[in-house]
Amino acid sequence: MKSGLLAALLVPLLLTGCGDDDKDSSADDETAATAGLSPDEAAVHEALVKSLLDPDCDLLTEEYLLEMSVLGAETPEEACEERQNLWQEPQYDEDDILVSDIVVDGDVATAVIGSEYVNITTTYELQRVDGEWKVSCDDFTCDRLDEPSAEVS
Repeated sequence: MKSGLLAALLVPLLLTGCGDDDKDSSADDETAATAGLSPDEAAVHEALVKSLLDPDCDLLTEEYLLEMSVLGAETPEEACEERQNLWQEPQYDEDDILVSDIVVDGDVATAVIGSEYVNITTTYELQRVDGEWKVSCDDFTCDRLDEPSAEVS
């Protein structure tokens, strides 16, 4: 399980080496990334990308926070504190993250993330909690997502 967790952490780390250090992202870039998506798909896209760029624990479900704990946190509060303490500012921005294959089924959604720079993808599941999309698991921590990830095109 921990090796799967480490693998889930690899995609964001590999993306660290990609892109430039220019943090000037425009609203046009976000609009382009979500153009053609339904409102739910756009919300899933935005929630997933934000979860990769921001240590805010409210972007993840409590169960996923606990699952992502590398130090064995026993409560969501401990897992949140660990996430924030271990957070490293990404060296990539949202333009470097490709989100594809978004599927929304009621209050559950899946999406694949990757990068045009590396040939690694990860499938994430999100749940709508109190009207907000939160990342709930990935293909390394969810048995139900054991299908091979689709290639990012």
